[in-house]
Amino acid sequence: MKDKPCTLTLEDGTRYDLTQLASAKADYVTNVGDITYVFNVCRRVVSEVYRIEEPENVGAFMRDGYADFSLGEVNTTLTLSPMTDDPMIIMTDGSICPGNPGQTASTAIRFVCSQSDFNADKPIFITSLPPQDPCQFYFEWNTHLACRPGRKSPTRPTFPKGELDTHHYYFAFAVFLVIVLLTWFGGLTLYNRLYLKRRGLSQFPLPTFDYQSISIPSRNSNEQPGPNWDPSRRRSNRSGGYGHVRAEGHDGEERFAARYSLEEERD
Repeated sequence: MKDKPCTLTLEDGTRYDLTQLASAKADYVTNVGDITYVFNVCRRVVSEVYRIEEPENVGAFMRDGYADFSLGEVNTTLTLSPMTDDPMIIMTDGSICPGNPGQTASTAIRFVCSQSDFNADKPIFITSLPPQDPCQFYFEWNTHLACRPGRKSPTRPTFPKGELDTHHYYFAFAVFLVIVLLTWFGGLTLYNRLYLKRRGLSQFPLPTFDYQSISIPSRNSNEQPGPNWDPSRRRSNRSGGYGHVRAEGHDGEERFAARYSLEEERD
């Protein structure tokens, strides 16, 4: 039996119903610094959006200054978190990513069991990826609607950004990585099949390996040899130079002695 919109029934009979969070009067707003995140659940947002294509399908958006950025279109299908078994909504096909024109924004909201939160409350911003020009967003929402019968609230509450447990970041990264890989794989497959007319395995973006031989240059036999440093030649050169100086000194002494003897004869 197919689940109704915004509900999820598990094999053990547990049923999640988040229709109470859908609001036709006002949206849910979360502020993080100068950025405002606006949400609704299982329906389009009530707030007016600016500079967003197909505003009637926007399930959440981000407002930074005077421009709005769609975080994803409305999704009424609940999924189960693979790590915590909590109900989750994933919204895709948002605005075009500023750092990657071939990809659109997506958002994952995990609803966490909290017996004390009987009001609608609002989502808590967890993280966004990549750090520069983010395009994938992750939020958590504390609500009693995410509690199973007989299931207690988590022993440790969900913390805001800056005080999160490490596994929250791992889970967020894993969810967005799966979304990015599926989008990339499906897009390239359609491109190869419809535009390039490929069939069979060639239509899938599978990696190929090309092992190229690496050649190591050998020493050239015609290479000019380096200078021949012969120590005997250097010693001979040095001795020849100094010998010339000594020879000049000896001739000077003989000329001086001859001159001295001539002066004595004149006297």
